[in-house]
Amino acid sequence: MENGRIKLVVLGAGPAGLALAMKWLQRPSLKADVVVLEKADQVGGLAAGFEQEGLIFDYGSHRLHPSTSPEILTELHNLLAGDLLDQPRYGRIRLFDRFVQFPLKPLELVRKLPPAFVAGFLRDSLVKLFRTGGAPVSFADVLMNGLGKTFCESFYFPYAEKLWGLPPEQIAAVQAQRRVAANSFWKMAAKVLYKMPGLKRPGAGRFFYPAKGFGQISRVLAQEVQRLGGSLRTHVQIERIEEQTDGSWILHQQGGACLQADMLFSTIPLTVLTRLIRPVAPAPVMQAVEALRFRAMVLHYVILETDQFTPYDAHYFPQKDLIFSRLSEPKNYRRAVEPRGRTGLCLEIPCDVDSAVWNQTDAEITARVLADLHKAGLPVRCRVINSFSKRLPFIYPIYDLAFADHLQTLEDHLNRFPRLIRLGRQGLFVHDNTHHTIEMAYKASGCLDDDGRWSAEQWQRHLHSFAQNVVED
Repeated sequence: MENGRIKLVVLGAGPAGLALAMKWLQRPSLKADVVVLEKADQVGGLAAGFEQEGLIFDYGSHRLHPSTSPEILTELHNLLAGDLLDQPRYGRIRLFDRFVQFPLKPLELVRKLPPAFVAGFLRDSLVKLFRTGGAPVSFADVLMNGLGKTFCESFYFPYAEKLWGLPPEQIAAVQAQRRVAANSFWKMAAKVLYKMPGLKRPGAGRFFYPAKGFGQISRVLAQEVQRLGGSLRTHVQIERIEEQTDGSWILHQQGGACLQADMLFSTIPLTVLTRLIRPVAPAPVMQAVEALRFRAMVLHYVILETDQFTPYDAHYFPQKDLIFSRLSEPKNYRRAVEPRGRTGLCLEIPCDVDSAVWNQTDAEITARVLADLHKAGLPVRCRVINSFSKRLPFIYPIYDLAFADHLQTLEDHLNRFPRLIRLGRQGLFVHDNTHHTIEMAYKASGCLDDDGRWSAEQWQRHLHSFAQNVVED
């Protein structure tokens, strides 16, 4: 601490890191110098965006859900100055060679899917009235107990294996409890009821989206951080982090520069963070680092010579024979008309780093994508103007059956450092929406009092609350 001011350093300029810095800087009574460091050349992390051929793209499909807290929504509305659009959900999923509305709704399934599927689903639902399952161990256990064989084998099981690269029997139960909002028949029935007139929840079937792409949220947060006097540095490569005898930190950057931090707040992947800390952690901790895995993704973008490919914002594909899991058309997320005569598609291809698709050329991926779109009933009948890929190594935390023990080992080690705090989906190894991560930032900011004292007890209560988050469809 210099001149009575505490030095607060944030690793990662995604929504969580930027919102945390902003909330501190909004408090004149907090005497702090705030620095946000970002490895990339722009802010936003996974929630960033970019422009190509006059089109705005996101890194995959993103939206802000109506369950976002009123405090956060109000602040984002103000920062975006009227650019936060309230949009209707308009998605589809391909099941049994036909498209149905997504998020899934039982009445829609009954109306559109084959009678054999409907009969099996109803039979499974009736059986559950008279049978209770044992304590679930795996993703498969939770959903078989909650939804039954018909629904699981037709949709959730193949989709889970596609997303996380593991059979559902090898995925931990908590993955279904936190990642699947309707993981039982009764929860799914409740979702139907809440869609009915007079029972509809506020915001049901809608989402919020910035007029200039999802990356606009991070950009306005960054602008506010800088307006309030915070420091934001991009292109920063941290080589190692050393704890000092008083608990503060020295961050060593590529090129030899150093930065001191009285407290360090990290939103980067916790495995990457652990590898940066010196001295190197004990062997059991480093073994846990190697055992915890993230699913990677190739995002393949196709620019077409047409105003619109489909009227839908997103399509979902659980089928294993299709390379992509989701297709989004960014213009449709904001109901954009311009630019005329072209639209862009983003196809999400879950994979592992250094897998076959990860190492394929853009031309090879384009050929497979176009073939699979035709197979899925969405043939491209116009000229392809351009296509390209972006590869992201840290997308989904993989919750295999042993992950909890490895995560606990890692957390026990990192919790030894009282002035190192982790938050955000990558920092905590969680599946969360953007509004969850911003909420984490708001809560974390309040755990630091005006004298620079951190309330570990209060933060632990918040972490317990965050553990109850369920990802919104």
